[in-house]
Amino acid sequence: MEERILVTGSRLQNGNIVNKPEIITADEIKRRGVTSVEELIRTLPQNLATIGGMANLNPNGPLGVGSSSRSMSTIGALGVSAANLGGMGAGRTLILINGRRVAGAAGIEDGFVNLNGIPLSAIERVEITTDGASAVYGADAMGGVINFVLKSGYSGSTVSVQHEDSNNGADNSRISLYTGQAWTSGNVSLTLDYSKRAPIINAKTGYVTNNYAPYFNDDPSYDRRSFTAGGQPALIDNSVSTYNPETGMYDTLTQAYTVAPGFTGQPTMDDMILVGREAMRDFVPRVGGPESETQSATVSFEQRLTEHLVFTGNGMFTRSESSQNDIQWSGLSVTLAPGQAYNPFPAYALSSWSPGVTAYYHPEDEIATGELPLGYTQNRNDSWNLNLGLTYEISDDTKVDFIYTTSRSKTTGSSFKSGSEVSFNSDPTSPNGVACYNFFLSQGRYSGDELAFRQDLFDRQCLALTSSDPTVAFNPWKSSADGTGGSISDFFYQDVTEERTSKLENFELRLTGSVFELPAGEINYAIGAEYNDDGVGSNEIAYITGESMHRTREGYFVETSIPVFGKDSNVPFAKALTLSIAARRDEYNTEGAIGTVDNILPDMGGELIYGKNTFGRTTPSYGFNWQPTDEITLRAKWTEGFKAPPYTTLFSSLGTQQYTAYISDDPIFNCRTTESCDFDYGDSYYGYYALRTTAPNPDLEPQTSKQSAYTLSWYPKGVLGGLTVDITYNNTTIDNEYANTADLIRLMPASEVYTFEEFYPRDENGRITEVRNMTFNLTGSEYASVMYDIGYFIRTDFGNFSPSITYLDNLKSESKAFFNSEPVSQLGTLGGIDEYKINASLRYSYGDLNATLWAYYTPGYINDNEGLLTAGNIVNPDYVKTVSSMTTIDLTASYQVTPELRVNFAGRNLFDKEPPLVVVGQLPYDSARYNVAGRTLSLELQYEF
Repeated sequence: MEERILVTGSRLQNGNIVNKPEIITADEIKRRGVTSVEELIRTLPQNLATIGGMANLNPNGPLGVGSSSRSMSTIGALGVSAANLGGMGAGRTLILINGRRVAGAAGIEDGFVNLNGIPLSAIERVEITTDGASAVYGADAMGGVINFVLKSGYSGSTVSVQHEDSNNGADNSRISLYTGQAWTSGNVSLTLDYSKRAPIINAKTGYVTNNYAPYFNDDPSYDRRSFTAGGQPALIDNSVSTYNPETGMYDTLTQAYTVAPGFTGQPTMDDMILVGREAMRDFVPRVGGPESETQSATVSFEQRLTEHLVFTGNGMFTRSESSQNDIQWSGLSVTLAPGQAYNPFPAYALSSWSPGVTAYYHPEDEIATGELPLGYTQNRNDSWNLNLGLTYEISDDTKVDFIYTTSRSKTTGSSFKSGSEVSFNSDPTSPNGVACYNFFLSQGRYSGDELAFRQDLFDRQCLALTSSDPTVAFNPWKSSADGTGGSISDFFYQDVTEERTSKLENFELRLTGSVFELPAGEINYAIGAEYNDDGVGSNEIAYITGESMHRTREGYFVETSIPVFGKDSNVPFAKALTLSIAARRDEYNTEGAIGTVDNILPDMGGELIYGKNTFGRTTPSYGFNWQPTDEITLRAKWTEGFKAPPYTTLFSSLGTQQYTAYISDDPIFNCRTTESCDFDYGDSYYGYYALRTTAPNPDLEPQTSKQSAYTLSWYPKGVLGGLTVDITYNNTTIDNEYANTADLIRLMPASEVYTFEEFYPRDENGRITEVRNMTFNLTGSEYASVMYDIGYFIRTDFGNFSPSITYLDNLKSESKAFFNSEPVSQLGTLGGIDEYKINASLRYSYGDLNATLWAYYTPGYINDNEGLLTAGNIVNPDYVKTVSSMTTIDLTASYQVTPELRVNFAGRNLFDKEPPLVVVGQLPYDSARYNVAGRTLSLELQYEF
């Protein structure tokens, strides 16, 4: 059978020599010692691992888990990992499987693919390009393309068993089977894989406290211990702040009410005692990150139906089940009504707006005895994709391909927690003067079985928080699980259930071949069209758009390579020259809600009004491959790219909402000079009112990019034979990025933001008539880098040596508000790419033994996670910390014991290098740059038969 070649960045039959992807073979994957695709991508110096594992817990990270009521849930982030080439954002790295698109991570509108849905054992090779490929694949390829080519065309069977031991607790075990069969007219191959990974043990990673005040200049606000973490008995925060005229700041007296340990019965005010900061619970969960179990299967087949007709297909299915103990910083927060059996405080004793008192109870003994579990989140992700192709071979070099792709990713999950659904409103008719209240129940947000469950939960909790019966009322003053009061089980429940989906369906018709032969060779071409429908559904998207979303795309493409010189060329400095030209046209259509009839809210039965977003984009690509001599090759490529606007900026089921806004310090219109101020408080605080409009923007255009890439390769012969040198320069400029006023204020002074008429339209006198809280195409960014790859092969009588080094010099990573404004650099910061990276290796082979020593160097950088950026400047520079550099050493080895049996060993972070102290949220390390598994040692047995 003829081997069918899949090459990244081209639809030509045999690829395009202008492209030079980095190739990582299955053998190379073994040499890197990784046990998952996520770990493999983390070894790339171009990648910034901002999504994956513990990094997903950072509220300032790209997933923003828990940063707002509209942010992604833990259910959606659990078990998700993504590639982020060049630090441009995961949604700008296009992931392919066998050269085809797949559905993105379930319910995430950015569109990036979850790497954890791709089984490592099924990969034949990985192809990485960083020069943009929108002229071939369409949107999303600004940062680069990673193509995972699955194993196929195999005859025989191989069983692999592997166990990896992590000194931080994250042990991993895996078993896989690869089997295949070939016959005269076709072949089929299958992989099966099962793996199970344990969570990390936090104390072993260095996470032992939540008090980070010493790291942040002894600022007590960074002592993240809190009375809200609870205690046993409970704590009632009664801290008091008073203004200090001498310092011009507020002084805080940190104190809380509780009872003495061992107290029993119903307390009176005489039993309440005040405690200070020493009573704050420093709660660090025992484990962190998910425990996961993954099963996967892939299949690939090819069958020649006739002399000219070939049927091909490949499919992949992965099921991942993950569970993660929620990091419960807060204890069980319960508000006791006045008159409740265990509430000695009178109504409004501690607050003028709340009649009850809020106690924070940590059920430590209930958890220890098993009466109450820790809160946890669990989910199951099913992802699958299927490609079917029918090829008609018109001639030896001309083929027609029809390819169908369908792909889905679905996550179902739930979260369990300790908490209360009850708050109180004043009710003079009630015996204790209050009535239980829940916003979502009162607004009719629940229905069906969920309504029945929530109502029953609410009623039970209401009774426990209002009852004067000490056998029914909840008692937060217990010192142990066997204290008095009602059961705590009424306060542990399933809080959230969620179903998240992403889908993709694609049809492609393609003609490839050659038109005629020049002296230097054949002119190859590819021409075709495709239709694509993809979409997502999740709570955070539906919260804004009101429903699941999808978009359709029609694409038309052409690509050709033209050999100008080659074969027997005698032209000086033109041993070979090939030109490449490609272009693609995409037409997008998206429909969604932009409001409701008569502005009646959807929750109140309002009828949705729909609008459309449509745009067309043509993306060209030009390049050449020039060999002035046999030893030197120069490749150059210029291309354009784009990314479609996100659904949540295009559409909103709430439509247009209007409020009153205050305009002060307007640099263009001074209301005092026209005596038209609406407020004037003297000094410099004066101004006028304008209408503030919050609305979607269905007229958004796509983000656009221009990429240029140059690669110089030197493969000398003679005395330097075995030396390889590749130098690659990449530059990507992105325009028409999406911005609202908050984004602009981070990049430029507020006085300059007022000059943007997109946000602040003005009348003929220069007065602002409206403040538009909307998203527009405004900002831009630029990225530039040079990568140096140097390798050498040395053959000796006692083995072969292959040293290599990769040095990535990131020259630029910056954003700016508009074309001539001052850029703001993210280079060398926690959320940005490093100024440079160094990967080095030394490979040794002798007979049946192969070994590779690896070194990974990460330079120092700036931890700006707590930095507040305004007008392009950090306004709290004392809280921006320098992080020291880090080097880790890996060692892998393999030995072919018999023709059938192979043993593989891998030791990663061999010397157990501890990470530098980097406070990121609640964690004392940067999980984007540090593998929290710590030192890992793995042993794998492969048996082929």
